[in-house]
Amino acid sequence: MSLASPPESPESTRSHFGLHELLCEQTRDLYDAALRFDGELAHLREVSVSPPLRDLVAEMSCEYREAAEDLARICALLGVPADGVACEAMKGLVREAKDSSSDWEDSATRDAAIIANAQRVAHYGIAGYGTGLAYARCLKEYDVARLFKNLLRRSVTLDSRLSKLAVGGWFSHGINDEAASLSHSHPDIEVAAGVRV
Repeated sequence: MSLASPPESPESTRSHFGLHELLCEQTRDLYDAALRFDGELAHLREVSVSPPLRDLVAEMSCEYREAAEDLARICALLGVPADGVACEAMKGLVREAKDSSSDWEDSATRDAAIIANAQRVAHYGIAGYGTGLAYARCLKEYDVARLFKNLLRRSVTLDSRLSKLAVGGWFSHGINDEAASLSHSHPDIEVAAGVRV
């Protein structure tokens, strides 16, 4: 019994598609991702209730615009245009962020959902920037590596700030605690998974 080989995709027929080209393609994807999520942040700020979350979402908008500028610089250093690639993963993450920001009636649960979605986006950036940094180092593109290292550091810091807002600290409760207390105060509320609390 022989297995037929799958048809070749357009990507597999590209000639001279090496690590440099992969870095260019992934950088352009990250550029589109940063712009796409920045476009959603005004809505997330509008529907969030916690003042610290609203402030952080406003800062995130500045962060994602700066990230897009840095990614455009990286593309210029690599000799490719920044635009022209649509980030399919970010389209999905933005869709989920829109959906979950309108799914929850109580404000604390909605804020917890906004934080969760923002962290998914931050983790997408962490993975992409870390990979870009590794590729740039292998290719001896040190100016590119420096920019990716800075992007990675900023994304890790953003993720940490979102976590602190969600879980609180030594002397403060987080948004997750507030959402949990609201769930416990309404025993007849059904959670999304269909489990009664």
